Amino acid sequence: MAVAKKASKGQQGFTFLELLLVLSIMMVLTAVILPFSEKHLQRRSEEDALKQFITTVHQAQLYAMTHKENIALIFSDSGTTYKVVKNNMAETVIHGSFPEGMGRTKQSSLNRLDFAETGYMVKTGKMIFFTQSKGEIFISFQFERGRMIVNE
Repeated sequence: MAVAKKASKGQQGFTFLELLLVLSIMMVLTAVILPFSEKHLQRRSEEDALKQFITTVHQAQLYAMTHKENIALIFSDSGTTYKVVKNNMAETVIHGSFPEGMGRTKQSSLNRLDFAETGYMVKTGKMIFFTQSKGEIFISFQFERGRMIVNE
């Protein structure tokens, strides 16, 4: 029993004031860091959505070539969603959407992407996308040596 008393007398802890000070510092740091992390998450979400859109364009081109069909990538919901449809517009092959606050603007010279059965684009041009984190992003669709090039 004497050993237990000796151990308890030697223990020291934190005062209530010290705990409150540490908690208040943690709250201030959290309040400062939180807005930066939200912006970072928004930016990453928009970058991922843009990569997914570019992948969908490549998939649409590949689908047109392998199935020997005319394919179109069209936008709906004011440019916030898109889908790849067959020539008759009845069957959707691929679909996707952009995160909140991102989409295709109406100022884009291209409203849709049409692929011939050979995989070539019927009309080339530039699409403009609006984002919350970066503002406007331009993607141009053109051909060089028979291949489609997507420039950001």
